[in-house]
Amino acid sequence: MNNRIGLWRVSLPAVIGLFALAAVACGGGGDSAEDLAASVKVRTFERNLAIADFEAIGLKANKQYDIEGLPEGLDAWRGFWGADPSNRNDYEIRFYPSHTVAAATGAALAEEATGDEFAESRETQTWTVGVRDRWQARGVTDVSSGGSRQAPGPTYADWVILGNTAILCTGLDEGQALGRCRDLGDAMIGPE
Repeated sequence: MNNRIGLWRVSLPAVIGLFALAAVACGGGGDSAEDLAASVKVRTFERNLAIADFEAIGLKANKQYDIEGLPEGLDAWRGFWGADPSNRNDYEIRFYPSHTVAAATGAALAEEATGDEFAESRETQTWTVGVRDRWQARGVTDVSSGGSRQAPGPTYADWVILGNTAILCTGLDEGQALGRCRDLGDAMIGPE
């Protein structure tokens, strides 16, 4: 019993030190989770991107949408991509005339078409083309199989602005979707 008490006394300062270090590293710099998400969600690029740029990094574009009714939109595609060809995810990519338009108009429309916002406003979307593609039955493990439960919900959990594009990304939650968006952005223009 004495050994356990001694071990606890030695370990307690180490544990407190680790918590203090983690608090400084995670929150001491003034960056909130919202600030971090905002820095990942909007990235500039020196030239306008087109679907051919995404195909050049391995995106398999499988559906082009009619952009009628997409405010200021130039083009819109659905496709799938993954750094590992055996592990690919779905994306919807909307193209705008500039980064400024994508960050203003595109961001608002992307927010409306993803996550909880989409679940609440699915019937009243500004741009209705592709709405059925943005709603799906998905397994609770993000993999459809005989043993998984299916729960209908938004196809895309979150979005990013990458140059002149708004990209909707799949994921079980916003964090996973943002990670997938970041990976696609890094493949396109390099890590920040």
